[in-house]
Amino acid sequence: MKKLLFFLFFLPLSILAQTSYTINAGMMYYSPSILNINLGDTVFWINDGGNHNVNFDINTLTGLSFNNPESFVSTPTNSTEIYSHVFTISGTYNYDCSVYGHAASGMTGTIIVNGVNPIYVQSSKPSQTEVFEILGFYSNKLFNRIKIYRYSDGTVEKKIILD
Repeated sequence: MKKLLFFLFFLPLSILAQTSYTINAGMMYYSPSILNINLGDTVFWINDGGNHNVNFDINTLTGLSFNNPESFVSTPTNSTEIYSHVFTISGTYNYDCSVYGHAASGMTGTIIVNGVNPIYVQSSKPSQTEVFEILGFYSNKLFNRIKIYRYSDGTVEKKIILD
């Protein structure tokens, strides 16, 4: 029972740490064509129709590297789900559809991954504001409990303290 309560409490925190975005791909477009996201966010490319892919490696128009922080290419498909990617390196990513003629017709995009996810920002010395037991009750007992520490900068830390 305690494990179930533990997961029910921390599951929403882990979900808040990431955001998912959808980019639609269709007849010579990615929509939105420019997207700003944070570290750890996931992007899903959905096919509105046609045969498409996402190419973050070699620019189809120039034949040169996009020089993205990381490179990847999906296989061209006419399936509804083209690709998904979790961005773990910050920077600006340019991409296109490498299916013949698509990039030349304007099927290009940019994803800007912000270097700091606000969920993970921690000041150098935040002050501890409250300590709770796993069931959410304020606690002043020091040992043999799972403790949740809340700090002034909004961060939360969990600790197991044993006698």
